[in-house]
Amino acid sequence: MVEGLKIDPDRFLKTFDLFSSIGWDSEKGMQRLSLDENDVRARRLLVEMLGSLGASIKYDEAGNIIAEIGEGRDTIAIGSHLDAVPGGGKYDGALGVVAGLEVLRIVRESGIRLKHKLALIDFTNEEGSRWTPSLMGSGLSTGVYDPGYIYSRKDRDGVSFGEALERSGFKGERTNNLANNPPKYYLELHIEQGPELDTEGIKIGIPMGIVAITVWEASFKGESNHAGTTPMSVRRDALAGFAKFAIGVREHALKNQGLIRITIGKINIHPGVHNVVPGFASFTVEARSPDPKAIERAEKLLKIIGETIAEEEGLEFEIKRSFTLDRTYFNEEVVSTIETVCRDLGLSYKRMWSWAGHDAQNMARISKTGMIFVPSVGGKSHSKDEYTKDEDLVNGLKVLLGTVIRLDRM
Repeated sequence: MVEGLKIDPDRFLKTFDLFSSIGWDSEKGMQRLSLDENDVRARRLLVEMLGSLGASIKYDEAGNIIAEIGEGRDTIAIGSHLDAVPGGGKYDGALGVVAGLEVLRIVRESGIRLKHKLALIDFTNEEGSRWTPSLMGSGLSTGVYDPGYIYSRKDRDGVSFGEALERSGFKGERTNNLANNPPKYYLELHIEQGPELDTEGIKIGIPMGIVAITVWEASFKGESNHAGTTPMSVRRDALAGFAKFAIGVREHALKNQGLIRITIGKINIHPGVHNVVPGFASFTVEARSPDPKAIERAEKLLKIIGETIAEEEGLEFEIKRSFTLDRTYFNEEVVSTIETVCRDLGLSYKRMWSWAGHDAQNMARISKTGMIFVPSVGGKSHSKDEYTKDEDLVNGLKVLLGTVIRLDRM
């Protein structure tokens, strides 16, 4: 029971299992890319279930599904996404959508009249696995991206987002965009995707916001030469320079891992054959931190490490910033309300940062926004082994429902 409303855990978990079965492969993990056959099946099922509640359903120009029940001038919205990364798990994104659906069911069945309308949003292409950038649906709907840019993005098969959206039947109108109809509050329930809650035995995480992210493009330029005839002592090996750079960056990140996380996620080597000394290495570096100054310090350090190695190895080093996503703060009113609900329910909780991106960071531009995290066993995510216990799924639903009711009364 939450605020006099009855939760049916069995129904909630069965509904979650039903959505989880769409696109699930026990060997390969989840196969449900944005707007592919499985994603469209899951979305149609969601629309069918929302229709049975008498919800008003509309689509915006990003194909986001927006369903509303009740009356009122202002809206409390719950949202997340049904699309997944290739080979991912059942919980990332889908938990928030199914829990939101269950909240609408509970409120509708209770017969109570909320002062706010209650909305559920399924965002399109949150993962960015089929089309880049990530958070595409929320970004277009909140005004971060221009529709011409988004519609022209192509997947690996050359299919544009615009083409796939038209075929899916979910393309709606710009007048339905969330920027034109901003909810007063936005809530997103999500698995943590990291190990903190599970390791510490804490039931609920309450993100204060989402960390800042900066990505750089860097390179070492040396000289390609014969792998057999070029003595080791005179080589200008770009890959050797990169290897030293990667170790140096990792050591810095390990010393400061509570404050910053740095990843080298992509590297290209030229000419890339076994019998030629690599003459060129280009790569990306990503840093995430809740403290923008830590990223600024890291940027200076990256330059120093790279230039020092270049001098030692006879190379040229270049690095330039590719893009930055600013730190997002969530609304203190919403964060405090979630805390109150956790205390009322007797659930342990902690304030924390989200080190992963979510649609909530775009929604925070237009709405009072907060998130609720539940533990990920072993901290696994974007993996078929991703797992959250049923008890924790239900706890998340309880906190979500309780937060909706408290915000409605404020």
